[in-house]
Amino acid sequence: MSDSNSSSSWNNVPSPASASSPAGNDQNNTFMQTYTARRRQILDVLNVLTSLGIQNDIDLPRVAVLGSQSAGKSSLIESMSGISLPRASGTCTRCPMECRLQYGDTWSCNVMLRFEFDSEGNRLTTPREVSFGSPISDKADVTARLRRAQRAILRPTIEANKFLDDSDLETNGPSLSFSKNYVCIHVQGPEVPDLTFYDLPGIIANVSDGGNEKDIQLVEDLAKMYISQPNCIVLLVITCETDFENQGAYRLIKADESLKARTVGVLTKPDRIEPGNEQRWLKILRNESNTLENGWFAVKQPDFQQLERGISWEAARIGERDFFSTTQPWSGLEDKHRNRIGTTALADHLGQILSDLASTKLPAILASINRLLEDVDEELKNYPAPTYDDPKREIIMLLRNFTKDVARHVEGLPPSCTDDPADPSTAGLIYSINKEYDVFRLRVHRTAPQFRPWESGDSIHSGVRRNLLKEVKADDPPYGCTGTEFHIEEVMDLAE
Repeated sequence: MSDSNSSSSWNNVPSPASASSPAGNDQNNTFMQTYTARRRQILDVLNVLTSLGIQNDIDLPRVAVLGSQSAGKSSLIESMSGISLPRASGTCTRCPMECRLQYGDTWSCNVMLRFEFDSEGNRLTTPREVSFGSPISDKADVTARLRRAQRAILRPTIEANKFLDDSDLETNGPSLSFSKNYVCIHVQGPEVPDLTFYDLPGIIANVSDGGNEKDIQLVEDLAKMYISQPNCIVLLVITCETDFENQGAYRLIKADESLKARTVGVLTKPDRIEPGNEQRWLKILRNESNTLENGWFAVKQPDFQQLERGISWEAARIGERDFFSTTQPWSGLEDKHRNRIGTTALADHLGQILSDLASTKLPAILASINRLLEDVDEELKNYPAPTYDDPKREIIMLLRNFTKDVARHVEGLPPSCTDDPADPSTAGLIYSINKEYDVFRLRVHRTAPQFRPWESGDSIHSGVRRNLLKEVKADDPPYGCTGTEFHIEEVMDLAE
């Protein structure tokens, strides 16, 4: 199916090393460099928010890789990330994997385990993300680390670090068939695209003998949980070696126009197309059939024999370019569709639409984060004060404040020292007692007898009576007396 005469028309196809390099004059170069730097900054912000677990509360822009089992998802992810995924154990499709790809001067890889659900599938109140081993500097060590990480996810009852030393993978324990918790891998390097995506377990139609039929629905529900988020970009992986209609992944999106609007399609295994069916797949690539708003891409990954020989990432990209430039019907594609060919073009397109979506959504994300922070601040007010490094000092301070409060309540404050003199809580015990004592003393004084300096039977002129009373009352308390009246003869009788 090769066409050597057509290879010259693909001489301008960018190589993996130069695919992201802008062409044209200096002005275009400057613009593209600025755009690339800006896009990298936006994706860095997304990576930071994702690492903090904010996606549990806020719908962050993300890419989810969706496909049926054996559709070539693992090979596609390997081609975009530059790492080799575990294959022999079969666990690579049994839990999601988050890939955070980021440009960097030197290559490095970190593996983490993120637990958001318990063993029953219920969401945890507080998600956990723990490092799984030290940073990796050799690509050859990634596959074994990921295999162990996935085993740790599927056996949550066993301490995760035990799997790091399990060189022969002999750690036993009850294993989940699938898990909603996932492995996080953060890859940096000079040839790594700026992109973050989630690799979901492949959609399955049947289970093997002894398998659990419930796994079929579990995997489908897991996929729906991701792709139903409005800010999720779906990377739909369809293999060319199986009839399009028989692949269950497309069934999840074809009935939802809003979901199709944020789906990018990618055709894998183009070398496995049955003779005579080439034009059918070309119509899909041209977006003339099974149309998607973001269109379709086609990629070619190494076959099993090449993987067994340990083909390098660079050699795989050259092999992919050579396949599409020398093999019909791909080599005869129109110019307007050539930018839809190859892994590098796909990764660049995904990074572009992800950064564009993020730049549009970041203001709303910031507003949501601020609202959540306000809610947390209000909730924190209901909790006790934080602990201190010196508990003895804290206890002494508590006792001192308690003593001050008791003294204030006992002694109280005079009305001139408080904003509300009528407030009984500021009066204090002693001040309240003194006030009541003054009232009692006044009442006692008012019971004092009223002296009349004349005999009860005397007839005294009113003017004289008025003057005598005035002199007597001068010795009375200012608030007066209300007691019994006593005349001179009564006083003398009492004196005898």
